[in-house]
Amino acid sequence: MPRHLARAMYDQLEDTLTSITLQLRSAIQADASMPPRVNGRVDETIGRLRRRSGWARQVSGELSAVLLDTLGLAATIEWHVRQFQKCTGIRFELTVNDTAGFDLPEGHAEAMYDMYGEALSNVARHSGASRVSVALTTTPYDVTLVVHDDGIGLGEATPASGTGSIAGICARARDCKGTCEVTGTRATGTTLTVSLPLAKPS
Repeated sequence: MPRHLARAMYDQLEDTLTSITLQLRSAIQADASMPPRVNGRVDETIGRLRRRSGWARQVSGELSAVLLDTLGLAATIEWHVRQFQKCTGIRFELTVNDTAGFDLPEGHAEAMYDMYGEALSNVARHSGASRVSVALTTTPYDVTLVVHDDGIGLGEATPASGTGSIAGICARARDCKGTCEVTGTRATGTTLTVSLPLAKPS
C-alpha cells in the first residue's frame, strides 16, 4: 500500500477514536453527575439529569459496540476504564486472565460489557468510592466479571432482588443462564460478581 494511503487511513482511524473517546467521556461525566437516590427515588426537579443519564448509557453502549467488534471484550473494558478514571478521578485496577483460547460466543461479549458498564455507572453515581478493581476471567467453561469498589457499601439494601441498576445486571445475567452475586456491608465497599456459562469447545 502506498505510504500516503496508509497515512490517510491512520489519520482517519485516529480521528474516529478521538471522537469516540470524547463522546464517551461526556457520557461518563453525565452519568457521574446524577445525584444519589433517596429511598429509591429521585426528586422530580432533576428530571433533566435523569434523561442525561439515559443518554450516557446509550452513547456508551453504541460507541463501545464498535470497539467490541474490533478489539474484543478485554481491550474494550481496558479502554473504557481508563476513560472512567480520567473523568471521575476513581482509580482503577484491571486484571485479565484468559485461559479459554477462543472467542466468546455471539452475544456474550456484548452482554458482559453491558453489565460491566452498568456496574461502573453505579460506582460513579452511588458508591463514593476512590478506587475500583475490575477482574475479567475467561475459561473454557465460563466468563466471570468481578467489580469491587471501596465505597459506602450496601448497608441493609438488597438491590439484587429489587429494582435499580444492580437488579438489572442480575436480571441480565439470568437471561444469559448465568449468575450474579452482590456482597458488601456499610463502609466496606461492594463486590459484584457475574458469571456466564460457555459451551465446552469440541
